[in-house]
Amino acid sequence: MKKVLFTVALLLGACFASAQVSAVKEAKSLKSKPEEAAKVIEPALTNPETANDPETWKLAGDFQKAMYDDENMKLYLPGGQADTTRLYNSLAKMYEYYLKCDEMEQAKVKSGEMKKPKYRKKNANALKTLRLNLINGGGDAYNKGDYADALKYFGLFVDVVNEPIFADDESLKADTLNALYACYATLAANMLKDKDAVIKYGTIGKEDKSEGYRALMCLAEAYGDKETGDSIKWLEVIKEGTEKFPQQEYFVGNIMDYYIQKGMVDEGLAQINKLLATNETPYFLYVKGILQFEKKQYDDAIATFNKIIANGGDLVAEAYAKIGDCYFFPAQIVVEENSELAIDNPKYNENENQIKALYEKAKPFYEKAKELKPDNNTLWGNYLLNIYWKLNRAEYDSLEKELGL
Repeated sequence: MKKVLFTVALLLGACFASAQVSAVKEAKSLKSKPEEAAKVIEPALTNPETANDPETWKLAGDFQKAMYDDENMKLYLPGGQADTTRLYNSLAKMYEYYLKCDEMEQAKVKSGEMKKPKYRKKNANALKTLRLNLINGGGDAYNKGDYADALKYFGLFVDVVNEPIFADDESLKADTLNALYACYATLAANMLKDKDAVIKYGTIGKEDKSEGYRALMCLAEAYGDKETGDSIKWLEVIKEGTEKFPQQEYFVGNIMDYYIQKGMVDEGLAQINKLLATNETPYFLYVKGILQFEKKQYDDAIATFNKIIANGGDLVAEAYAKIGDCYFFPAQIVVEENSELAIDNPKYNENENQIKALYEKAKPFYEKAKELKPDNNTLWGNYLLNIYWKLNRAEYDSLEKELGL
């Protein structure tokens, strides 16, 4: 019985394989109807009898290319309406099938079944000619919020240059667009929270001179993840971003926060002074003032913040508030000291006078920040409440009401 069943299985297998060979022949006869031909040849792509034949994949790729060409033509016809989903899906499948064809050919060349590839040159030319259209596919998908397809198309644009079919094509490897669109692949991967893809494409995309900062930001997010991140690589990426794209506040802000948290304020000041030497922006001045504040170099910090105010533009309100901090926070040290003293202690009254003097100095700067940014009460709200409580209860009551406390 087992022998009979085995024989039947062999016969069925032979019939199935024969059916796939027949399907390939039928698909050939339907070349003028590529959509039908693509459906007919599909089973042959998974049957070992036909899937190992380069011609099967070449035909499948040809049908996808024909479908792509038909849809693409509609873009150039007056009033033409192209199905962009079908258009770019066919393009991606054409790439998949032509690359598989090349893989099968190389295997046969290596085994001695073929002397040289039959389809490589023609397929390579088709892939290279249409490669830029992968960008359109990626952009179309990204704009629709379809980040998986955006990653597929942008990723394919980048990856294909390293395929064996282009082993001798140095121009593709040198294409500056590779890094640019690796950036966009990284952005799509970041939207999908695909850390592996972020790292893969971000490592390439960061080399683009204009948009590489986007890839580095995504890499920083990936390495900065609390659960799966890598703090050492995060710091490397932030430092690289600061060096390559010093105009991007994201990197400067992160590296300065790191220096402050680690107590490495001198290192932060050295780096921000280096940046200021070539590009004096309000943000860099603001960062320098904060670092000076952290070192308790209050006079130096005030001078830096005053420079921001004198120049006008961005961060003026913040600079006024930080000058207020340079008086308010030293006062808090005295407040803390007084909390340990008895009221009848002569030092207590001396401290009270010092607190009031510092508050008087801080008050106009917080009030100016409030005037400039009345909606941003984190700059001035609690500080002015503390000051008014000490100096003027009527103003305290008014501000408390204004803040809805």
